[in-house]
Amino acid sequence: MPEQPALRLAPNPAPNPAEKRRRAKCDRDVKLHLPEALYDDLAQLARADSRPVSEYIRVVLERHLYGALGACRG
Repeated sequence: MPEQPALRLAPNPAPNPAEKRRRAKCDRDVKLHLPEALYDDLAQLARADSRPVSEYIRVVLERHLYGALGACRG
């Protein structure tokens, strides 16, 4: 099976006021237990996107959460 290319997160357009609030200081910690293989795959994607793993995870979560909230709100 051919290897799939790494997922690259497209940069967001200029932030609007709501986006600026979401990008406030990151002052909360979340401890997350991951299997080694999952962490290794996340680290590979983060490197391909030129981001630290924690920032990559934060971006993925933000886009998932706020995309899902936008779809629910309408």
